[in-house]
Amino acid sequence: MTDRTTDRMTDEALALLRDLVRQDTTSGGNAAQSAAQELAISYATATPGVRLRQRSASGRPWVLLGTGSPDGPLFVCHIDTVPVGSLDLWDRAPFSADVDEEFLHGRGSVDMKGGLVAALAVLRNAAEAGADAQVLITSDEEVGCRGAAEASAALNLTPRIVVVPEATQNRVSLGHRGATWLRLAAAGKAAHGSTPHLGRNAVQLLADRALGSLGSLPLSTEDYLGEETVNVGTFEGGTATNIVPASATLTLDVRTVDGGAPAIAWAASLDPAITAEVELDLPAVRTPSLPDALAGQATAPAASYFTDASALAGSVGGAPIVIWGPGDPRQMHAANEKLELESWRQALRNYQDLVLPGAR
Repeated sequence: MTDRTTDRMTDEALALLRDLVRQDTTSGGNAAQSAAQELAISYATATPGVRLRQRSASGRPWVLLGTGSPDGPLFVCHIDTVPVGSLDLWDRAPFSADVDEEFLHGRGSVDMKGGLVAALAVLRNAAEAGADAQVLITSDEEVGCRGAAEASAALNLTPRIVVVPEATQNRVSLGHRGATWLRLAAAGKAAHGSTPHLGRNAVQLLADRALGSLGSLPLSTEDYLGEETVNVGTFEGGTATNIVPASATLTLDVRTVDGGAPAIAWAASLDPAITAEVELDLPAVRTPSLPDALAGQATAPAASYFTDASALAGSVGGAPIVIWGPGDPRQMHAANEKLELESWRQALRNYQDLVLPGAR
């Protein structure tokens, strides 16, 4: 491949990336995510040999693209983004896709449209070279890997390696913790605020029995994945200051290394008046050692976030899974999100080396 051809392909990939960043694909917007996926499909299939292998038949979009054999490396990429939050915190329009000498700016540039486009570019390279590669584009990853879960149930995947191109500054991470999200609801009894003894305060019950017992929640540790953690995400209850609240709810985000069963059992045992609902239960992902195909690549600690790999780990035939992609993880979900362009170009080169070893 000549330098001129490489430059042209990089320019085309950058144009697609900017188009995708201009799209508001906040999780839950299925129509917007579908439209963005169609842009990606059109770009990829413009190269002969890239085929649309399978796509969602439900309202939640996902699509599998591939070349050659289904045993080729599989890149797993989500199209959705988190909300932009307060516009006052942004120096530029969140979907501007502005480019300067160093960065591409905008929501989703790092998480993870940059990684997605790098994977699509190498898919086209693979088609031209007669090599094997696959890209799975999912949706609603940010709210529990929902697209990947549907794809996992529908697909028969046999890749030799799985790459999740989330931001790792192009170092190879061998896994991440799982996530168990719990919703606890307390039932009390309403009464006038001047006679609290005639009611049962659901807010106080939940605070005492749940928040007051967080120290007894069993948390494990794994050498590579690190310590399990718990975060109180939301706490809601009550209708007015002078009414004893009859109900209250809180949500917990437990990041796990050994499955969610201990946290679920802990929540179920708190109090007969507190019910526990499991909103999400994703397993940890752990590849024991650096795959031979990535020998010589720089390595990273376990990713702090979860990825679609949790939903797909049981359906890739035991293939090694790595998290390996462009961008600074600190930019993920942040205001003024921006992707370092040289990091993105390095990802293009990395993925080409994986799919087409010795081609450069």
